[in-house]
Amino acid sequence: MDAQRVGVMVPTYNRPELLRSCVLQLAAQSRPPDVICVHQNGHPESYVWSVNDLRIAPRIVWIHTAQRIPQHHWYATPLRYLLDDGCTHFFWADHDDLYLREHVAAGLQELANYDFSISRYCGVLFTKGGDYRYQQDVEFASHAPGGMSSTMCFNRAFALQLLQDLLEDTTHGYSDNVVAQVTMPRFRCYVSQRRTAVYHSHEGSISSAIWLDQVFK
Repeated sequence: MDAQRVGVMVPTYNRPELLRSCVLQLAAQSRPPDVICVHQNGHPESYVWSVNDLRIAPRIVWIHTAQRIPQHHWYATPLRYLLDDGCTHFFWADHDDLYLREHVAAGLQELANYDFSISRYCGVLFTKGGDYRYQQDVEFASHAPGGMSSTMCFNRAFALQLLQDLLEDTTHGYSDNVVAQVTMPRFRCYVSQRRTAVYHSHEGSISSAIWLDQVFK
């Protein structure tokens, strides 16, 4: 019997179509998570309807915060829920990225020996208007933890400390900077070479929309 209880936290804002795609990708994993905690925030109208019809193995928990909130709470709110739900292993997922079939299984394998894992390699998808570009194998160093943030996974001890660090932090603008600079130094962390996710740069992206002008010259 699998004693692991795997939770995925998925913040989402203003993109029901991306969120539905994300949930379906997580449900199609070779090792599906046990619970997917979606945290919609920043808009008064809920789009829980985007997943309400799904009959999938992972349980979907929907948390709706109607007002705009600091980025740290995008992640802290679902992370707290997953901890209270008894999860032992945690995956950080952004709603606009792509997750290949072995994403969860490969992360769990690495967490057998480490508290935290992140992959430095991923595909990168650029979309703008009706066009796209795809780079299949990129060494991704744009995020603070040393790899692509949506490949991050960690155990319960790391999750407990991360929740505390996110709630107490007042100096870092981005939550993955808290991961990198506050939480990671306290734990056994692994920078992996697994290729299990694709970063999506699009016009609605907070951090990478600026890349599109260079890619689509």
